[in-house]
Amino acid sequence: MPTYKDIPYIADDNPRHTLDIYVPDTATASLPLVIFIHGGSWRTGDKSECQVLAQGLASQGPAIAVINYGLSQHTPDSIRHPAHLQDAIKAVQFLVHNRDYPARHLVDTNNVYLVGHSAGAHLASLMVLSNELDCIASVRGVLGVGGIYDIPGLLELYPDYSDFIDMAFDPTQYREASPQHVAKCKCTDAEHIRFLIINSAGDSLIASTLSASFASQLISSGYTNVELVVRDLGSHFGMLDNKEFWLLATNFVRGLMN
Repeated sequence: MPTYKDIPYIADDNPRHTLDIYVPDTATASLPLVIFIHGGSWRTGDKSECQVLAQGLASQGPAIAVINYGLSQHTPDSIRHPAHLQDAIKAVQFLVHNRDYPARHLVDTNNVYLVGHSAGAHLASLMVLSNELDCIASVRGVLGVGGIYDIPGLLELYPDYSDFIDMAFDPTQYREASPQHVAKCKCTDAEHIRFLIINSAGDSLIASTLSASFASQLISSGYTNVELVVRDLGSHFGMLDNKEFWLLATNFVRGLMN
């Protein structure tokens, strides 16, 4: 499978500002572009850990870009929100606007899907619901899996998560940085976007009720193409290597219902 690694989307020699691209062996042109944003509580994770997932999804037909972004750490120069979001936005805008990266001629940049896991689902959802993307018209769908959508709600269920939450966010940002709360004011530029919200019933780290609440809020706010899938796809991280999840994701890109 043709793979292009460590492509900089910001020219600063920072490995956190790079991405990888995977394309099917039979690729010719006009492939849908799936941009995957990894999880890890905004403090861990790397695109290199997503190779099995990316190859699995690309084998089903679309081109796959897996991005890195800055992480929060226990260091004096650690980043906090909205720096992770700004990095992810720059990566998406690079892939849509730039015409000079490997495999660019194979992808349809008017047919883009954002797929995020855990903290990555938070970033994918927030960037479209808050209208932070200048290329939002190119984004056809957002798929969140095991996502974090409501920071206050997450802390109510899991008080111990305050450790990594407070590394990444100031408490005054909890609501404004939560896709569920941002979604209460409908973004008209995002009303064309399809949403698929997936949570594994076997996920012991993120309760399915949080995903259900987010999907309900999207529908209440007037987003008309929202689907919620809750079934046992394995553990929080294990579901990413589950072929059933790959099928759900690629069917979503093809416009098929689950």
